[in-house]
Amino acid sequence: MIRVAEVVWWWAAAVGVWLLTLSSVTWQELVVAAACGLPAAVAAPAGRRAVGGCWRPRPGWIRWAATLPPSVLADTARVFWTALRHARDERPPGRVREVPLPQEAPEPVAAARRALATIALSSTPGTYVVDDDPERHRLVVHSLSESTSPTEKAITR
Repeated sequence: MIRVAEVVWWWAAAVGVWLLTLSSVTWQELVVAAACGLPAAVAAPAGRRAVGGCWRPRPGWIRWAATLPPSVLADTARVFWTALRHARDERPPGRVREVPLPQEAPEPVAAARRALATIALSSTPGTYVVDDDPERHRLVVHSLSESTSPTEKAITR
Protein backbone atom coordinates (compact mmCIF):
# COMPACT_ATOMS: atom_id res chain seq x y z
CA MET A 1 0.00 0.00 0.00
CA ILE A 2 2.86 2.38 0.80
CA ARG A 3 4.43 1.72 -2.61
CA VAL A 4 1.16 2.56 -4.35
CA ALA A 5 0.87 5.76 -2.31
CA GLU A 6 4.41 6.74 -3.27
CA VAL A 7 3.72 6.17 -6.97
CA VAL A 8 0.53 8.22 -6.69
CA TRP A 9 2.50 10.99 -4.96
CA TRP A 10 5.16 11.05 -7.69
CA TRP A 11 2.51 10.92 -10.40
CA ALA A 12 0.67 13.90 -8.88
CA ALA A 13 3.95 15.79 -8.56
CA ALA A 14 4.93 15.09 -12.18
CA VAL A 15 1.51 16.09 -13.49
CA GLY A 16 1.54 19.20 -11.28
CA VAL A 17 4.94 20.32 -12.57
CA TRP A 18 3.81 19.72 -16.16
CA LEU A 19 0.66 21.79 -15.65
CA LEU A 20 2.55 24.61 -13.94
CA THR A 21 4.62 25.09 -17.07
CA LEU A 22 1.58 25.68 -19.29
CA SER A 23 0.13 29.05 -20.17
CA SER A 24 -3.34 27.49 -20.51
CA VAL A 25 -4.65 24.07 -19.57
CA THR A 26 -6.71 22.10 -22.07
CA TRP A 27 -8.12 18.59 -21.76
CA GLN A 28 -5.52 17.40 -24.28
CA GLU A 29 -2.72 18.73 -22.08
CA LEU A 30 -4.27 17.03 -19.05
CA VAL A 31 -4.31 13.70 -20.88
CA VAL A 32 -0.71 14.07 -22.03
CA ALA A 33 0.43 15.16 -18.55
CA ALA A 34 -1.30 12.17 -16.96
CA ALA A 35 0.14 9.76 -19.52
CA CYS A 36 3.69 11.11 -19.36
CA GLY A 37 3.64 11.43 -15.58
CA LEU A 38 2.86 7.76 -15.06
CA PRO A 39 6.16 6.23 -16.29
CA ALA A 40 8.08 8.86 -14.32
CA ALA A 41 6.06 8.05 -11.21
CA VAL A 42 6.64 4.32 -11.59
CA ALA A 43 10.40 4.84 -11.99
CA ALA A 44 10.77 7.41 -9.18
CA PRO A 45 10.66 5.00 -6.20
CA ALA A 46 13.37 2.84 -7.77
CA GLY A 47 15.50 5.93 -8.33
CA ARG A 48 14.95 7.07 -4.75
CA ARG A 49 15.95 3.65 -3.42
CA ALA A 50 19.01 3.55 -5.70
CA VAL A 51 20.40 6.75 -4.20
CA GLY A 52 19.32 5.81 -0.69
CA GLY A 53 16.96 8.76 -0.50
CA CYS A 54 14.71 9.16 2.50
CA TRP A 55 13.21 12.48 3.52
CA ARG A 56 11.19 13.44 6.55
CA PRO A 57 10.13 17.06 6.11
CA ARG A 58 8.76 18.98 9.05
CA PRO A 59 5.27 20.50 8.67
CA GLY A 60 6.52 23.90 9.86
CA TRP A 61 8.72 24.25 6.80
CA ILE A 62 5.64 25.07 4.72
CA ARG A 63 6.05 28.60 6.14
CA TRP A 64 9.03 29.01 3.80
CA ALA A 65 6.54 29.30 0.94
CA ALA A 66 5.19 32.55 2.42
CA THR A 67 8.66 34.11 2.15
CA LEU A 68 9.06 33.27 -1.54
CA PRO A 69 6.94 36.07 -3.11
CA PRO A 70 8.90 38.94 -1.49
CA SER A 71 12.19 37.18 -2.24
CA VAL A 72 11.22 36.59 -5.88
CA LEU A 73 10.13 40.23 -6.32
CA ALA A 74 13.30 41.60 -4.75
CA ASP A 75 15.51 39.23 -6.76
CA THR A 76 13.70 40.04 -10.00
CA ALA A 77 14.41 43.74 -9.50
CA ARG A 78 18.00 42.87 -8.55
CA VAL A 79 18.47 40.80 -11.72
CA PHE A 80 17.29 43.65 -13.94
CA TRP A 81 19.38 46.20 -12.04
CA THR A 82 22.44 43.95 -12.28
CA ALA A 83 21.90 43.48 -16.02
CA LEU A 84 21.76 47.24 -16.53
CA ARG A 85 24.74 47.91 -14.29
CA HIS A 86 26.81 45.01 -15.63
CA ALA A 87 26.58 46.41 -19.15
CA ARG A 88 28.84 49.24 -17.90
CA ASP A 89 30.78 47.32 -15.25
CA GLU A 90 33.71 44.97 -15.80
CA ARG A 91 33.26 43.01 -12.56
CA PRO A 92 31.32 39.75 -12.74
CA PRO A 93 28.02 40.05 -10.88
CA GLY A 94 27.24 38.11 -7.73
CA ARG A 95 29.28 36.14 -5.31
CA VAL A 96 29.51 32.63 -3.91
CA ARG A 97 28.79 32.30 -0.20
CA GLU A 98 27.76 29.75 2.40
CA VAL A 99 24.32 29.43 3.96
CA PRO A 100 24.49 27.64 7.32
CA LEU A 101 21.71 25.18 8.10
CA PRO A 102 20.61 24.09 11.57
CA GLN A 103 21.83 20.68 12.66
CA GLU A 104 18.95 18.24 12.41
CA ALA A 105 18.51 14.68 13.57
CA PRO A 106 17.79 12.10 12.31
CA GLU A 107 19.45 12.17 8.88
CA PRO A 108 16.18 11.93 6.88
CA VAL A 109 15.09 15.25 8.44
CA ALA A 110 18.44 16.90 7.63
CA ALA A 111 18.31 15.53 4.07
CA ALA A 112 14.78 16.88 3.64
CA ARG A 113 15.86 20.33 4.87
CA ARG A 114 18.81 20.41 2.44
CA ALA A 115 16.68 19.30 -0.49
CA LEU A 116 13.74 21.61 0.19
CA ALA A 117 16.05 24.52 1.04
CA THR A 118 17.79 23.97 -2.30
CA ILE A 119 14.46 24.13 -4.11
CA ALA A 120 13.30 27.21 -2.20
CA LEU A 121 16.55 29.16 -2.61
CA SER A 122 16.88 28.25 -6.28
CA SER A 123 13.29 29.37 -6.91
CA THR A 124 14.35 33.00 -6.77
CA PRO A 125 15.92 34.48 -9.92
CA GLY A 126 18.98 35.93 -8.21
CA THR A 127 20.16 32.91 -6.22
CA TYR A 128 20.96 29.30 -6.97
CA VAL A 129 22.47 26.51 -4.93
CA VAL A 130 25.86 25.37 -6.21
CA ASP A 131 26.56 22.61 -3.68
CA ASP A 132 25.49 21.19 -0.34
CA ASP A 133 27.77 19.98 2.40
CA PRO A 134 25.94 17.58 4.75
CA GLU A 135 28.93 17.18 7.08
CA ARG A 136 29.23 20.94 7.70
CA HIS A 137 25.44 21.58 7.57
CA ARG A 138 25.59 24.22 4.88
CA LEU A 139 24.61 25.07 1.33
CA VAL A 140 26.90 26.89 -1.08
CA VAL A 141 24.97 29.47 -3.12
CA HIS A 142 25.72 31.95 -5.86
CA SER A 143 23.76 35.12 -5.20
CA LEU A 144 23.46 38.57 -6.68
CA SER A 145 22.64 39.92 -3.22
CA GLU A 146 25.05 40.75 -0.43
CA SER A 147 22.28 40.38 2.15
CA THR A 148 20.11 37.44 3.11
CA SER A 149 16.63 37.12 1.63
CA PRO A 150 13.50 36.48 3.72
CA THR A 151 13.50 32.92 2.34
CA GLU A 152 17.09 32.36 3.43
CA LYS A 153 16.34 33.72 6.90
CA ALA A 154 13.38 31.36 7.25
CA ILE A 155 15.43 28.37 6.11
CA THR A 156 18.31 29.03 8.51
CA ARG A 157 16.09 29.28 11.60
